[in-house]
Amino acid sequence: MYRLPMSEKPPLSDDEVYERIHAALLALGRGDGATVRGDTTFKAARKALTVLQLGLLVSIEKGTAENAAIKVPGEPSILPPSDQQ
Repeated sequence: MYRLPMSEKPPLSDDEVYERIHAALLALGRGDGATVRGDTTFKAARKALTVLQLGLLVSIEKGTAENAAIKVPGEPSILPPSDQQ
């Protein structure tokens, strides 16, 4: 297969980004860390990747350019406030 240098590779499509995130989740697996520190890190990584993946799906479905799961520091959230009951 012909390989391009990183600087010459075309940008990934949304589907390719989704698949890479999915592959990262699969690579993490469902195992637990042997320490609280490791276990907490695994759980945080899984949660972050899942939220980013879902945010990407939502933005694709809505046809928006931004992933609603990503909060830019200093900017208001584009997610609606949650209902507090």
